[in-house]
Amino acid sequence: MTQRLDFGPIQTTADLEALARQEALAFNTPYDSCVSWLQATRDHVRVVRAGSDVVGGLVQYDMGLFLGGRSVRNIGIAGVAISPTARGRGAAKSLMAATLKDMHDAGVAVSTLYPTTFTLYGRAGYAVAGHRYQYRLPLAGLGRIQAGGELRRLDRETDADGLARLYRRLAADRPGWLDRNEHIWQRVHNHPAGRDVHGYVLPGDDGAIDGYVVYTLGAVGRYPYDLNVRDVQVAHPGAARRILALFSDCRTLARHAIWYGPLDDPLLLAVPEVGTEISIAETWMLRIVDVRAAFAERGFPAAASARLDLELTDDVLPGNAGRWLIEVDGGNARASRADQDAGPDTLRMDIRALGSLYTGHLSARRLAAMQSVRGSDAALEQADRVFAAEPPSMPDYF
Repeated sequence: MTQRLDFGPIQTTADLEALARQEALAFNTPYDSCVSWLQATRDHVRVVRAGSDVVGGLVQYDMGLFLGGRSVRNIGIAGVAISPTARGRGAAKSLMAATLKDMHDAGVAVSTLYPTTFTLYGRAGYAVAGHRYQYRLPLAGLGRIQAGGELRRLDRETDADGLARLYRRLAADRPGWLDRNEHIWQRVHNHPAGRDVHGYVLPGDDGAIDGYVVYTLGAVGRYPYDLNVRDVQVAHPGAARRILALFSDCRTLARHAIWYGPLDDPLLLAVPEVGTEISIAETWMLRIVDVRAAFAERGFPAAASARLDLELTDDVLPGNAGRWLIEVDGGNARASRADQDAGPDTLRMDIRALGSLYTGHLSARRLAAMQSVRGSDAALEQADRVFAAEPPSMPDYF
């Protein structure tokens, strides 16, 4: 007989250690590192139990996601792990469904994750919504770069507010970037294996920070190595050039500078030579958790004025299913239940198609060509005007 599955927080040290063993096995990570991670995130861990045994779990990060210039409440899901003895029995599917129901009840707008499989998370209603773009700059041919401004070493305590202000100002204009919480900032400044992390800032004339870079070096005791950038932000082209000058000054010992950013990355635009490799390092997924909150919290083009008639299906969260009227005006949107009959301009889609459309990753016309959305040409065109955006990206990994 199949045991009943129950879901809830970590209750004991034994619970935490059991989940740490499963995380270590699932992700090929040292057990002690998993224990430390779960201790740091204990209040945000959700486990699944079969009887009295913890057979899996996940971690939730409450943060924001910038879309349309505004921060949308977003729960990031990480470390979904199930014991080998409980796999193939629906434990992961049930854990995700229970977690999403709690999010919906709390009015959370969206949820994001980096998938290890599209199948599991697609069934939970997540859709591909953007990419994590990697830049790999060969330093040998870069030459000496002349740039103004004096860098100084980053001080995590005194520079924390300045870094956060610069990051948030830049991130607000980048669809898909995280509105970082404390955990994401800790990931910037701390290497999971305890490696040395180096950071430099470029002070501005007004006392603010105009740019910064945080990075680690390649394998210990070996060179040439790579500069593995954990975070880099620049306020203007001069700051981008100064960071590139730092990279070029390392070229006798370093082979590449590797960082993550948007497709029109300001460092890439400042590179004076060809040869930078651009790739998709990871793909991220998004799920609309609460339709009303998702539209109320997202920003839209100020000049856009539209009424979208949606008919949604959602097998996991039935509260999202059915007819919706989306009214967009002056950069704001409101979702309310539609009471009129469906017509030719009704856009019919499942919750996954709405997720890809919501971030701007796929247009309504592209989704229609994929047979994921049905509606009139006029309705598709109107939706594309409302959700038009640069390709969404997410430099942070969680």
